[in-house]
Amino acid sequence: MAHHRESFIVFIDCDDPALMHGGYGPLLIPADTVVPSPMIALGGGELVSVPDWQTLINGTTERLDLTVSGVSEETVRLAIIDAESVRYAQVYVGTIRYNDDWSVASIEWENVFEARSLSISRPQESDGQVTRSITLTIVQGDSIRARAGNAFFTDADQKRKYPTDAIFSNVGGITAGTSRRFGPRD
Repeated sequence: MAHHRESFIVFIDCDDPALMHGGYGPLLIPADTVVPSPMIALGGGELVSVPDWQTLINGTTERLDLTVSGVSEETVRLAIIDAESVRYAQVYVGTIRYNDDWSVASIEWENVFEARSLSISRPQESDGQVTRSITLTIVQGDSIRARAGNAFFTDADQKRKYPTDAIFSNVGGITAGTSRRFGPRD
């Protein structure tokens, strides 16, 4: 029977890099193409949400919120201090896979985003227990505008950049119900 032991991992490449994994407690992460030297990843506590993301294609902008709940008061204090240095930092998000003894087997970095903001929720109290949450807003593409629409490349767009490239020269005909014949002409 196969055991799927995996979680998320986030590396924030700011002035003082931050590394977090989806489990509990500290975890030694070996150096790789993203993490410059071995680092201790902090356990994220209770993961509230890591939304699905799409690959950035045709100019679509994506804005996602990563929320971690159950963080300590000390972590909140550090987040407040470092919030400005996190803005515009590269954020690498990936999957970490564990061995049977819960040590790191592999890390697959799946996407790169840009941090836009780091916000802290107000502590919520329930039955004497205080719960704090931190939300990291990450983006891809030009998110300064409100929800950018899809961009479709036309022959004119391509000719402006590369005057001799004719890859989109028959797009108008294809969308009008005709298609270009490929291969030798008969």
